[in-house]
Amino acid sequence: MQDKLKLFLSSFSALLDYENHHQWSHWMSSVEKMLDQNFSDSYDHYTKAFGGAGTLNDIHFSDPWSLTLFWKLRSVIGIYFSCIELDKDVLTQLAEFKDEKLENLKVHCCSNCNARFVTQRDLIQTQIPSKINSLILEDVYTTPMRTLYERFSVLRKTSVELLEELKGTIDPDWEIVKSDPWYQPCAKCSQNKLKLQNYKYDGTKWSMLT
Repeated sequence: MQDKLKLFLSSFSALLDYENHHQWSHWMSSVEKMLDQNFSDSYDHYTKAFGGAGTLNDIHFSDPWSLTLFWKLRSVIGIYFSCIELDKDVLTQLAEFKDEKLENLKVHCCSNCNARFVTQRDLIQTQIPSKINSLILEDVYTTPMRTLYERFSVLRKTSVELLEELKGTIDPDWEIVKSDPWYQPCAKCSQNKLKLQNYKYDGTKWSMLT
């Protein structure tokens, strides 16, 4: 179990390094190295990285792929540390990574003309969590030839293909836009009547959540 934890810490370090958070990348490498010497010290050092202002709680990621991987790695690393500390079976604690459903879709709805606008980023974001979940579960259950971060770097490049795939799932009357229209008038009727609604995909269509 500790070897798997090291793999996740290594990928966490690689992600932080890619996003130019080199101090925190080094921090996670230190946590990984400390595991061989003293588990308690390693766990304590890890938790201090999230201790409040000026820590990893405050960093920002503009890329939705990186942001999602960041939170997924935080979760799975926390699970591994907890299971080792409490002598629990990690495989029974992974329910949150086994949900392959699409995430909610943010739709900008005009209450004046009933127009609907979806950003490319938000449409792609509906798929990212489940795809990263699959990467993480591959590491949990198998020993892939490439590291999680290496496989993630390849997956992140599929955004264009994902966008094309997901275009076919939304209502043809909806408009897919590049930038967030939230603070702009409706592009169809020019009225300031846009409201943000969440939609859920049932495998056939997107329906508004009430």
